[in-house]
Amino acid sequence: MRKSIVFFASAVLIAVCTLAVATAGDPPDKGNKYIGADKCKNCHEAKAKGSQYSTWKGTKHAKAYEGLGTEEAKKQGKEKGVDDPQTNEKCIKCHQTGYGEPAEKFAAGFDPKAGVQCESCHGPGGNHLKARMAAADEDEEGGLATIPDGEIVKAPKEEVCKKCHNEESPNYKPFCFKHFEEQIRHFDPRKKRTEAEIKAMHCAGECGVKHDK
Repeated sequence: MRKSIVFFASAVLIAVCTLAVATAGDPPDKGNKYIGADKCKNCHEAKAKGSQYSTWKGTKHAKAYEGLGTEEAKKQGKEKGVDDPQTNEKCIKCHQTGYGEPAEKFAAGFDPKAGVQCESCHGPGGNHLKARMAAADEDEEGGLATIPDGEIVKAPKEEVCKKCHNEESPNYKPFCFKHFEEQIRHFDPRKKRTEAEIKAMHCAGECGVKHDK
């Protein structure tokens, strides 16, 4: 049991003392706001569409801030000169979505304690929500909506992950983007992909990193 607690705390503390903020970068409109994963749930929970919200809830990302409050996390924090990981900028900047952004960048009801949420990787979702609500009638038959570039970060790249998963983290392990992405993947099954595309998503050892099972 203790080993499990230590493992969990180590995993969620991965970004302590990093210098990068866990955000994907804003789409062009500066008025775009962070809305929170609970708002994303309204459209991204249906099983037929991929159950993206539930997939996220089952990841360590969703518990990133919570994990900083464990005794093990506090112990590791003290070893790095951090008294309280949940209030120290060096830690929470990678364990809270949008940390450091001005208050006007957040919609009412946004919960910063919900950990690394959808918008840490996909950018603020306010404009995306408005656009999809406005275009709701176009998707009546269950077809896939066409999301224009700039509305949301549709496919986060490796550099987004490495803003926090990097060598400056005290618990850093060599990073394989394909392997990590596969563990949190939440595609919409309605979008058909070729066998070649699916194969290209898997790491075939080309990264040179020994993957944890």
